[in-house]
Amino acid sequence: MKKKILFCAMMGISVMAFAKTLQAVWTSSCGVQHYTTFSGNWSYSAMESYIASINEIECGVRPIVTLNP
Repeated sequence: MKKKILFCAMMGISVMAFAKTLQAVWTSSCGVQHYTTFSGNWSYSAMESYIASINEIECGVRPIVTLNP
């Protein structure tokens, strides 16, 4: 019985660990498709700003980015 409880607890912890990773798939205004992984405690506004910065560096245009969670 203790082994089952321990196993379930470990599965719950591993699922929670993966929940903190977000992968964003987006296409820049130049047409290049990106796969960006955010881990840790990124806020949506920080992710939007990061994606806009990458697009500005790559294409010379800073778009307005909106994430759909």
